[in-house]
Amino acid sequence: MTDLESRQWKDLFLLSAAGWTLILILVHQGIIAASSYFLTRLIEAFQAGADYRSYLFQYLLSMVLPYFPGCVSYLALQAWINQAHRRFSARLPETIFEHTGKHSDNALREATEAAYSRNSFAVLKDYLTFLHQFATLFLNSALSIVVLALLLPANLVEGYTISVLASITLILLLRPSVHSLSTRTETALISYGEALCQVWDNSVLGNRYNFDLWSDYREQLSEKYYRESNKLQCLKQAGNLALALISLVPTTYLIVAAVQSNSAEPILIAAIVVNLTRIFHILNSLSGLVNQILDFSAMNARIRVMMSPELRFGGPSHFPTKPRGDIYFNGTLIYEYKSVVEIVRSCNHGRFTIQGANGAGKSTLLQILKQALSGDAIFVPSQNGKLHWRATGIEKSTGERAVEHLLEISKYPEAKYLLLDEWDANLDASNTNAIHDILESLSQHKVIVEIRH
Repeated sequence: MTDLESRQWKDLFLLSAAGWTLILILVHQGIIAASSYFLTRLIEAFQAGADYRSYLFQYLLSMVLPYFPGCVSYLALQAWINQAHRRFSARLPETIFEHTGKHSDNALREATEAAYSRNSFAVLKDYLTFLHQFATLFLNSALSIVVLALLLPANLVEGYTISVLASITLILLLRPSVHSLSTRTETALISYGEALCQVWDNSVLGNRYNFDLWSDYREQLSEKYYRESNKLQCLKQAGNLALALISLVPTTYLIVAAVQSNSAEPILIAAIVVNLTRIFHILNSLSGLVNQILDFSAMNARIRVMMSPELRFGGPSHFPTKPRGDIYFNGTLIYEYKSVVEIVRSCNHGRFTIQGANGAGKSTLLQILKQALSGDAIFVPSQNGKLHWRATGIEKSTGERAVEHLLEISKYPEAKYLLLDEWDANLDASNTNAIHDILESLSQHKVIVEIRH
């Protein structure tokens, strides 16, 4: 496991709210398990003609008190979800910061944006809520069987043990298939979600050609997701049915055998009858528990898919050393990127223009400059609609917003270098001239490197 993977899991579990959630679940289930003990002792004392009032009081108290830690555990769970999401939403931008070379990787961009903006909170909420339910069921079964082991015949505990071992065997057999199918389902869901995000342009503009292509693409992805999700649910429910039979049959048989035995004492029969509901509740909990273990493979696959884009930023960006075509730097043909970096870095002010054919490597040069100049440079790509600025300019034209943004940058003293990728694309003459004048002014005390359309 890499340092980044380790940090991902620590940011998920090593949280104060996580500890409080588990403590509250333990208290909640501990009180519930104790109720069976107090009820059995209450009946024993009543049948023996002894004072049973203390057991009655303890039993009533154990029925009322669990609501308090139970409800508070959900508050702690929500705090846990929020803390985990806060850690994730702060860590991912730090991880991908300054990986300028990956800016043009559209597949990675889509996966990262999907994980960060659309999937992260839902996946974290589902995952941690699942863990809350899993811990509740596990402690319910474990603590209850400990209590009933003090009250009931040993062979009933043996029956429960047989059920557990058989269930674990079935889980181990099913888990690889569930995990693989869950991963495919989550990946299909992400692709389907990305297609759905394209609804605006492909529908509102009214271009029948684009609309039909997008509709066909959407249907292909939807069919794949629906098919995989149906397969996953069928597999999980088939396992659930088998687990239910495995968990119920052994103990049911042993209960019948114990009750029909001629040697069974009345007090033993009474204890079994009193705890029948509890016994089958435990068995149902076991069935639910092992079913959730199968679900854990699905939940674990979902959260790993959510975390996977971040892991692709673990190493440095690697750039080519020279252009793919002819690139001119202030009219001079360049043969390697390193020389341009040295020229720009040696300047305190000035204006440089990059020109060349499409695909020659002009944008790559700006990315290399940004990585080399780091925090001293601001890089504004040609597609920059999602960059955050103080001046929103919602009702202004593209050119007017570009003017505002340049004026905003001019007031930022840390930006010694300004890297602009085709800032003049799709601008009218008046805005082009306005921005040109601003850049001329800025070049008196900053270094401007621009790709011209």
